[in-house]
Amino acid sequence: MENNLLDSSAPENNTETIFTEAEFSNAGYDKHIRQARNSIFVAAGILGINLIILAAAVPSSYEYLWLDFLIWGVFIIGFILLGFWTKKKPYYAIIGALILYGIFIALNAWIDPSTIVKGIIMKIIIIVFLVKGINDAKAAQQMRDQLH
Repeated sequence: MENNLLDSSAPENNTETIFTEAEFSNAGYDKHIRQARNSIFVAAGILGINLIILAAAVPSSYEYLWLDFLIWGVFIIGFILLGFWTKKKPYYAIIGALILYGIFIALNAWIDPSTIVKGIIMKIIIIVFLVKGINDAKAAQQMRDQLH
């Protein structure tokens, strides 16, 4: 009889927690998520600087400068939006940034194969910071989702 009383008082929902969302902290995860977020913004900044250099170096007779601005602008805005999205859904934002950065590198390599080796160190640094942030962002996002 005593065992039945103890069993009935056990919580039915295993995802309950004693912490509130206000008490939740990304302690231990925040460093890598912050680095990944900064890497996303750095990628946007590098693309912006490259766009300015491209615009200054192109001769005035080049007809498709507007197309370059449009394509680069989409990538820059995409990185900025993904950087801000890391506050809400860090895992998905970092995955999205990796995919967007991969598409950007592949598109540039298709247009001009010499771009594969241009800026290779910066490309590696950005990719490393994004990859480092993936696991921590996933764990932090799962903890946040359990609180909701």
